[in-house]
Amino acid sequence: MKISEIGYIIWAAQTLGIIKSRADFHKTYSTKEDVLRTLGNDSKVISMVQTLKADASWEHKIDGVVCFFDDEFPVINTNVKANGDKPYLLFYKGNLSLLNDLNRNVAVIGHTSPDEFIEERERNIVAQLVQQNIVIVSGLAKGCDMISHDECMKQGGQTIAILPSPIHNILPKEHMQEAQRILESGGLLISEYDADPKNFSYEQSKRYIDRDRLQAMFAKLVLLIASYAEGDGDSGARHAMQKAEKYSHERCVIYDESKDAYLSDMKLNRQLVESGKTKVLLESQESNGGNYITIADIVNLKNPHLTAKCECESVQDTLF
Repeated sequence: MKISEIGYIIWAAQTLGIIKSRADFHKTYSTKEDVLRTLGNDSKVISMVQTLKADASWEHKIDGVVCFFDDEFPVINTNVKANGDKPYLLFYKGNLSLLNDLNRNVAVIGHTSPDEFIEERERNIVAQLVQQNIVIVSGLAKGCDMISHDECMKQGGQTIAILPSPIHNILPKEHMQEAQRILESGGLLISEYDADPKNFSYEQSKRYIDRDRLQAMFAKLVLLIASYAEGDGDSGARHAMQKAEKYSHERCVIYDESKDAYLSDMKLNRQLVESGKTKVLLESQESNGGNYITIADIVNLKNPHLTAKCECESVQDTLF
């Protein structure tokens, strides 16, 4: 298992409840020195570090843990202002290097029960993206998430699944084999969690929302395939789209007025289009300009705030 010494200290402090939340971590520990000075000599923390190192079961559960101060930790866009949104500890299994260049990553999301017509459109789009070496990010949920992972792998691509559960206890449980397929195809599983929630009904719901924000954070663009509007059905996709806007990551939807105007599971797509803040993905290669985006546009898109940590402050604020 790969984990730095400072990663062990942070993990131990989290396990002990010394670090209570993401906001607490980022408010308290701005540098490695802050962590070492405050936690490095704490006898309880040091004892827990030894306990974690001695627990051989972790070797089978995960490949490693990466913390905010590690070089391998993914870039956090400077537009992510809220400390409570910023991750600080990620458990992973698989190819962590897929988080090295977030400008290769596109999140593909949607609701859990798309019909065959929507699925066909999604698979066609994902196939085109993967053929252009795009890494697909999603959440391993039923429906649109699993379709995006599956089509990516069928096309020989690499995919990242961001989990609302510990890696060793996949949710939904029926996707355990699909998670293994992701690993075998050179993909990545990541999670902020090393244990199941104590209060499942409350904490698990929050974890799904937290997972949605990471989908937006670790991709240059979030593509919504289909989703109900708030109050009409499952709306996890809504959270990811809201966070993408907040982080200044590009957003787009599939939407064809002639096909989708009266579909209930395209209502969120329609609302986002009508807001004028979300681009419509053209499902053909023809570009119409205006508030549209093509596959080629997505491939060529570069968000300067997702470059190397030291470069983020010096580049101009543009997505194209």
